[in-house]
Amino acid sequence: MRPLDATELLDVWEQGLNQPPLQRALMLVAAASPELDADAVAKLSIGTRDARLLQLREWMFGSRLLNMAQCPQCAERVEWEGETTDLRIQTIDDNRLAEALNLEVDGYQLHFRLPDSGDIAALMALPQNGGSVSPMALIKRCVISANRQGKTCDLAALPQPVLDALSQRIEQLDPLAEIATELTCPECSHQWDVLFDISTFLWVEINSWAERTLRSIHRLAGAYGWTETEILNLSPVRRQLYLGMVSR
Repeated sequence: MRPLDATELLDVWEQGLNQPPLQRALMLVAAASPELDADAVAKLSIGTRDARLLQLREWMFGSRLLNMAQCPQCAERVEWEGETTDLRIQTIDDNRLAEALNLEVDGYQLHFRLPDSGDIAALMALPQNGGSVSPMALIKRCVISANRQGKTCDLAALPQPVLDALSQRIEQLDPLAEIATELTCPECSHQWDVLFDISTFLWVEINSWAERTLRSIHRLAGAYGWTETEILNLSPVRRQLYLGMVSR
């Protein structure tokens, strides 16, 4: 994985303008991960994908995060800060992962895999889901086989306690799949967990950056006759200094 330069980031932004959020996330990871093909990117676990987005965000805009949430109790808008480094959680190493994808609970032996972006896309595409994804439907898709007392079980008939235990195990193995931050409302002191979606957060930042960059290119091209490539090849500091001189 590697950082993206300004030209590459503008290209991804332009291609992603009319794409759904999931596709935008995959495009960003793919652009920053030339060692992976598109299929491999789609098969990254959700937490692994989002860990790469956190790393990309840190390279592009720094580690500090500033976000807003609304208190569910009194509707007060709450500003919260964080660091990308604080959100990263140690995950199980790849050498032990295959062994870890087995679970025995209530006499059931389950073999499973971690949810990935392909699972989310498949569930969102089902007419009955209306573009949303049920967490339990996602868990069920990830069960490869189930046995009890030496007999193969019907995957669709697994008891809810077994599925709940599997959900907890998947959360342990892929903790970045759901990033939550505990907040306290300064107005009513209500405490709650807010989910942080790095893919949406990062795309909003990229969109703002792209619009500012294009306006800068427009001004510098008009003032100096430079091409877009020449302007983007300038360091951000020198580009800003030239913009300051144009404004005088």
